[in-house]
Amino acid sequence: MGVTNFVGEAWRAGKSFVTGLNITFREMMFRPAITVFYPDVKDDVPPWFRGIPVQKTDLLTGEYKCTSCMQCAEACPVNVITIEWHQDPDTKKKVSDRFAIDMSRCMLCNLCVEACPFDSLVMGMDYELCKVEPENLVFEFEDLLRLGLKYSKAEDPNAKKKAGTPPWVFHGLTNATEEDIQDVHGYLGRPPLPKGYVPELKPQFRTQEEPADAPAAEAKPAAEAKPAAEAKPAAEAKPAAEARPAEETKPAAEAKPAAEASKDGEGAGQP
Repeated sequence: MGVTNFVGEAWRAGKSFVTGLNITFREMMFRPAITVFYPDVKDDVPPWFRGIPVQKTDLLTGEYKCTSCMQCAEACPVNVITIEWHQDPDTKKKVSDRFAIDMSRCMLCNLCVEACPFDSLVMGMDYELCKVEPENLVFEFEDLLRLGLKYSKAEDPNAKKKAGTPPWVFHGLTNATEEDIQDVHGYLGRPPLPKGYVPELKPQFRTQEEPADAPAAEAKPAAEAKPAAEAKPAAEAKPAAEARPAEETKPAAEAKPAAEASKDGEGAGQP
């Protein structure tokens, strides 16, 4: 009885060993490798990846989109967001003095991004956040703005909100830098501007719309000037052409009979 059990156990062990080697050999020789040799090779990050929450910038003027409304700090379940602000006496808007996130305790729940009513936060795809000291995992406002530049774009001040998928579901990667700020006076971390501010665009952004309007502006006067130039000589030439023969032919036709009549009269009066 003991020998039978020993043989049975040995058979099952050998069978499982051969089956495992067969799977290993088949995966190694006949199927492509799926191992990513990190950090030399990095896998693609999906657009719904939840990394560190970062701040977005309006590239039209360079001002940050955060209004210090405290909605994200109130929505955070672990209380890792710190916001300090003051009111600008000129613009009457809130100016952010400090916006910090402690990533050593952040649970990447995305609730702060969902709570933001101004689309100023986005869950970035940055995941290499390891630090030796936990104190270095506190990201300040300037750090979050620099990390969020590659998700920022120039906002249209007259654009209307469209119904559909919320903007925080998928982060739009624009790969923008500080040089993509279109205003001449713009810079990263610019506080909220007064209402009605008109940005002065840089030359590389200003020339994108001018060539499209220039040909239309040049073609319109040319089209209007051509008929006027042609119509004026035609109007002047026609009366001159008609008046000149009338003046020349009429006296010639009348003068000839008069000359012949006087000649006949003189001949008839002579003896």
